Amino acid sequence: MGRCVCSSLVALLLSMTATAQLTSQNQRTEHLFQVGARRMFLNCTGHARGPTIILEAGSGDSSEVWGAVQKQVEQFAHVCSYDRLGFGKSEKLAVAHTADEIVDDLHRLFQVARVPPPYVMVGHSIGGIYVRKYAARYPAEVTGLVLLDSAHEEQFARVSQISPEWAQRIHDRFPAEEQRTGGFLPANESLAWHFDKPLVVIEHGQIPPSAASDPMAKQSEVVFHLLQKDLAGRSKYGQLREAKKSGHYIQRDEPELVIQSIKDVIRESESPILEKPGQ
Repeated sequence: MGRCVCSSLVALLLSMTATAQLTSQNQRTEHLFQVGARRMFLNCTGHARGPTIILEAGSGDSSEVWGAVQKQVEQFAHVCSYDRLGFGKSEKLAVAHTADEIVDDLHRLFQVARVPPPYVMVGHSIGGIYVRKYAARYPAEVTGLVLLDSAHEEQFARVSQISPEWAQRIHDRFPAEEQRTGGFLPANESLAWHFDKPLVVIEHGQIPPSAASDPMAKQSEVVFHLLQKDLAGRSKYGQLREAKKSGHYIQRDEPELVIQSIKDVIRESESPILEKPGQ
């Protein structure tokens, strides 16, 4: 989607290579890879032991948003961030790719760049929808997920139910076709996704300032929490965590919480017998 799609519903609705180029230093690999007709930027760092950590940015963001997290994760895992087509160092697009096309792009990038599975995928905002789609399409490749203030496929439909005014706000900013191509579901459909592998969902703890003066925005925050709880419940190994000091960009506000969650998912994914936390 061309405009900013933040999963925090208040922020969402109120703000609203011909030849690969390579740099190699201290196990750092930065490439522009030819993926179909266009080149995509991939930044992989760290060693290759265990699953590779894949960092998926939110709408309008490049791989640079993961800087603080990647510098720490590369100390204990092989970690890759990338720029979707149209953003950062990847080639531009005349028309933005749909959510399904973004998943196709990423899978081809992994093949061309020879980034072998298994993957622990970390998705922020609308990136949460993309990693869920990837895990559903290629279940054998994904051993765990971390979702940061993730968009939910039902969020537009759910928030539209708050009031006719809210429904109009959403329709004006995100027409139905744009919602659909971005991976969101209409009111008559429900998310069927399930993921019986390690899953950590982290939601923001700091309410956007805009919510203080907008009663409907406060209601949307309640909806957002219920949707995050729903995502965590999609796996019997799912956990919901709160980033108490964070707004929407948890990876910037509390990178240590994201890093610990990645470590936890790696550990649980490598356990021979997965057990629900607390059992």
